Amino acid sequence: MVSEPKRVSMFASLSPVVLRILAHSLLFGLAASVSDVLFNFYLLSLGYGNEAAGQMNSIFRGAGVIFGIPMGMLIDKQGARKVLMFAITAYAIGWIVVLGWEDISIIAPIYFLVGAANIATYTAIIPLLSSVIEPQQRATFFGINAGAVVAVGFIGSLFGGSLPSLVAPLLNVAATDVLAYRVALLSVSLISFLAILPLLGIGQAVTNQQNARVTVDDPTDPKLPFMSLVLFASQGFLLGLGGGMVVPFQNLFFRQQFGLPDAQVGLILAISAFAMGFGSLIGGPLSKKFGLRHAAAWTRFLAAPTLLLMLVPNLYVSAAAYYVSRLVIGVTFPLADALVMQSVPAHQRGTATSLTSMLWSLGWAASALVSGYIQSASGFYWVMIASAVAYVVSALSFYVIPFKDTGK
Repeated sequence: MVSEPKRVSMFASLSPVVLRILAHSLLFGLAASVSDVLFNFYLLSLGYGNEAAGQMNSIFRGAGVIFGIPMGMLIDKQGARKVLMFAITAYAIGWIVVLGWEDISIIAPIYFLVGAANIATYTAIIPLLSSVIEPQQRATFFGINAGAVVAVGFIGSLFGGSLPSLVAPLLNVAATDVLAYRVALLSVSLISFLAILPLLGIGQAVTNQQNARVTVDDPTDPKLPFMSLVLFASQGFLLGLGGGMVVPFQNLFFRQQFGLPDAQVGLILAISAFAMGFGSLIGGPLSKKFGLRHAAAWTRFLAAPTLLLMLVPNLYVSAAAYYVSRLVIGVTFPLADALVMQSVPAHQRGTATSLTSMLWSLGWAASALVSGYIQSASGFYWVMIASAVAYVVSALSFYVIPFKDTGK
């Protein structure tokens, strides 16, 4: 009995299936980080303003609101791997189509479909991982997966921030030209196609992995009422409210508040991605010491004061505060997912994950839309305050929602 935890740990860490899923996450995170750096700048190069960036973010996340529940049900019915394969393919193709147009009225509906593919990709990964790892390993491996996605953003943000300057001379245009941004953003599609490769041919391996697990989820566990799933997912809505106010505009914030060029903005975003990735990795150890509920709540609470420090009119202070804010949010993401996964039966995990993603997207879309208009009227001051309040309420929700917290 003493050796059991070690055996479980070795099972998870040496699994080729888990490693291939993580390889997919690395590549998809790289693609997403490049788009995060460049797409707002691309819109500006087309002649649109901050409010358009807010609208596009709302459209992107709004797709998750509409497709969230059907996508979760599809995952529970067809399997997470199949849905993940389809979603990442649609995401890669969607970016090519988006970049073929300059009219915002045409870009918007295509970008909506890209957002639907994006939310499906993120939704499917959690049930897929849950099916091939032990329950007591979820906080750790959800953290590793989240860390893989955001830590590789360090490379992606650096790469994305410098890419327009690298391709511009080859195209004989300025680094801020529409063509430079368009060619640079094509890398998002290319890397997304590469993210499909680790998932090829793992269907049987996933089945074998599930059959070999030390602990097998009981498929006969009674279903929870739908509103219980909504309650578990509601903390995601509050997190989305806080993040949507600031994160979609992080590149515009540092450019407009401190007059930084694209490459320096990319560097700041790269370091913040590294901080968030590191935070994801330390969530597992923190949950073992303090319990999932306490670790998730207190790290999310700490995002509020650090976010407010970004208003200090000093680049070094503002950037450092942003790094710490991203770090603690990185901690809380996988812990919240682990709480949800251990609180619902196995045959409802796709629906529960999709509800969390959907409500997070709803909060993000609503706050991003409002934030864009607030910025146009009064800058970032009230945006930061509103975001901090949302993070505090989100932290408190962990003590109100009746999660099944085993302390691990």
